[in-house]
Amino acid sequence: MPSLDQALELKRSGRLDEAVIALEAVLGQAPGDGFALGHLADAQLRRGRVDEASAALERAEAAAGTTAFTARLRGDLLVKAGDYPGAAKAYADAVALGENGCWSLIRLARCRLRTKDHEGARGAASEALERDPRSAQAWTVLGDLAFKEGKLDEAETMYGRAHEQDPADKWAYAKLVEVRLKQLPPERREREMQVLLKTTGRDNEHLVGVLAKLRRESGDDEAAARAWSERAGRTGDLFAREQAGFALRRAGRLAEAAQVLGSCLVDDPDNIILFRTYVRMQHERGALEELRATLDKAVGRASGRRRGAYLGQLRKLPQPEEGEGVAPEPGRALER
Repeated sequence: MPSLDQALELKRSGRLDEAVIALEAVLGQAPGDGFALGHLADAQLRRGRVDEASAALERAEAAAGTTAFTARLRGDLLVKAGDYPGAAKAYADAVALGENGCWSLIRLARCRLRTKDHEGARGAASEALERDPRSAQAWTVLGDLAFKEGKLDEAETMYGRAHEQDPADKWAYAKLVEVRLKQLPPERREREMQVLLKTTGRDNEHLVGVLAKLRRESGDDEAAARAWSERAGRTGDLFAREQAGFALRRAGRLAEAAQVLGSCLVDDPDNIILFRTYVRMQHERGALEELRATLDKAVGRASGRRRGAYLGQLRKLPQPEEGEGVAPEPGRALER
């Protein structure tokens, strides 16, 4: 029988499947252990098992009440669901309940940034820096704020501080490069980026994303799709695959976009923007059997709160003629 300490060590080392088994064994002996339940929720969320994480979190809070840890986990779950206002409230609760460190403050700042609450985001990031002036992530949030407000000199300063505090932070460095490129004439930007990608930035996948953004801004969505596809090929990055599909759609290459976005939807079934975009595009193309096949693959992997949307779309599709041998009836994938 593993101990709780052994289960937590498995979780810390990234052996999440084993950690879940160990935590469930611990809970078999002490089913009301709120601390173990909270860590089970965290491990399930990190495995991408949203429904299981949500259930464990409900049990944890029923057993021991809301703590800073469970409030933070609820924020993480709500971010996964795209509920940024709800996530912001959860992270604010975590801070109010005494969470140490900067994690919830930085996540709170990012959620407020997503909901266009710039002053709230600035306040949370500044509070994070009061706790840890070396937090590269907090400096990056302040850079993002300045960038969105068109204050490029200030954004460069903030990103520069982030890079100084953590030179290994590839995201902060990519943002620093992006804001510097924005201050160059448009015709020089891609040339400078190509030089960087062949030299000091060749191992930074986020710089390929910056290149894709530059190409989109110049109106070349096909070239943007190639950049995102290159990044996805190098890293297996789901976000880059999704962006490649969106770029192909903007470029009018709908059959290729459908193939890319359909495979992404199966791997990321809770992404509501991806779901809506793919469904609308396939209806516009008249590719309803292709849509049916993709939705039937994805429905069994969607979390409970999203599964109804899949079943609803499947029921709206025309029923196939008998004997065509197409995908099973709506929802039958759940029975497999």
